[in-house]
Amino acid sequence: MAAQQILIWEDDPASPGVLIMAAKPNIGQIPFKYTFPPPALATSQHSNTPQFRYWNAAAALRRGADFWGPNVVRGQWFRGPALTVRLEVGPGWNAGYDRQALNFYYGVSSAATIYAVASPDMLCHELGHAMLDAIEELLWNTLALEIEAFHESFGDMSAILCSLQIPSMRDSVLASLAVTGGSLYVSSRLSRIAQQFGTALYLISPNDAEPDCLRNAVNPFCYCDPTPLPLSAHTTQLSSDRHSFSRIFTGALFEAMAGMLALYPAPTSAQLLKVTEDMRDIMVDAVKSARIVPSYYAEVAAEMVQKSALKNPAYLAIFRDAFVRRCILSLESASRIMSVLNGAVDTNSERVGDEALPKLARLESSRYGLKEPLFVQMPADAAKSIARSATPDGRSMEPTSPEAAATAFVDQLFMKGLVNYGDVSDNYNKGDNGDKESKDPGLAHTTHRLQREGKELHLIRIRFNCGPRHVCSKS
Repeated sequence: MAAQQILIWEDDPASPGVLIMAAKPNIGQIPFKYTFPPPALATSQHSNTPQFRYWNAAAALRRGADFWGPNVVRGQWFRGPALTVRLEVGPGWNAGYDRQALNFYYGVSSAATIYAVASPDMLCHELGHAMLDAIEELLWNTLALEIEAFHESFGDMSAILCSLQIPSMRDSVLASLAVTGGSLYVSSRLSRIAQQFGTALYLISPNDAEPDCLRNAVNPFCYCDPTPLPLSAHTTQLSSDRHSFSRIFTGALFEAMAGMLALYPAPTSAQLLKVTEDMRDIMVDAVKSARIVPSYYAEVAAEMVQKSALKNPAYLAIFRDAFVRRCILSLESASRIMSVLNGAVDTNSERVGDEALPKLARLESSRYGLKEPLFVQMPADAAKSIARSATPDGRSMEPTSPEAAATAFVDQLFMKGLVNYGDVSDNYNKGDNGDKESKDPGLAHTTHRLQREGKELHLIRIRFNCGPRHVCSKS
């Protein structure tokens, strides 16, 4: 018997709003099962209905889980075999992942109501957070700006790669190559992430979205130390905000992806699909082996260069050059990586023992209004890594110390109002309470919480939010 067909968005509702038929997904399929709030809705042919959004979300998330899932060793989400999906939590220009659920909100403006869950890009971005958490759980609580920004870049690449799992989307992208001179690296419906959501958000807050999308993988940004950057800036500039800073790494990966496809003189749909699978494997393998250090961009980029060479020798120069152009890797680091691959030197770059992993450490906290030390998960020291980012002239930049990286990160959390102080007494609730905070409009913007562990006060992550802290919906 043929599978039941449903109508879904091929890409974003505004990109350019193409509807296609797809097999109705099994929401409870394992591994990487989802649970949707009851009742299960009937299918609908009308795109502006809860029923359509329900099954459009189910199809996009199933597609994403099937794409990433085979590379996740644990074979399930961080919390277990099932992940809850909350389709329309409430008003807000936001979506997020809190280890228990993927949470999607809806923005209300004078013109329209924009549902985050309507966009496959938004759905697969949040899925990317959940998958990265399953691949390397230690990134979740480690306090460093580059680690948090990489989480966002991984989410944006998830949106791009998952969209290309649809055959008609691949055909559309390949057809556009005739117009772009054969280059994938052009601003397009593929590179522009969450067009409908971003366009609407830009009208309210131009610091938080591009004029025609939420973020664009085609961008001019190069690496610099994020610490002295402003907390927020117009999208034409970089800030230390994780979404803004993530564009550097996403741009490099999209450049690399274009180079991978350019190896085929007249690429076919099957070859483009192979490029997405190779990019996925390189990203995941690099995350598994990268040291969790303050200079995480350089560290994971160095691993990607090495993993790319193992996947396809022709990929090596593509990844190396993309990361050097973006100053994510210095010329010296790129040279050392080549020496390692040629067997000329011993890299000592593999994660061996505790020295490459984050550690719980005490942070002075009186300036945050706290009367006791704060314990946080600091990144490991990057001293033994061969990876260094570059200054604008290509020279190696010495990485920040773990203490300085954690302090800069925590400073920004408090400055942005992203910490839920809660009750810091001995009776403060134990365990993760992200579910309560996701449903409380007064707490949903926070990403971290003070929590007592025995006699110690800890700062822990409760979620990744993909919406701006200060933008509210108009009712």
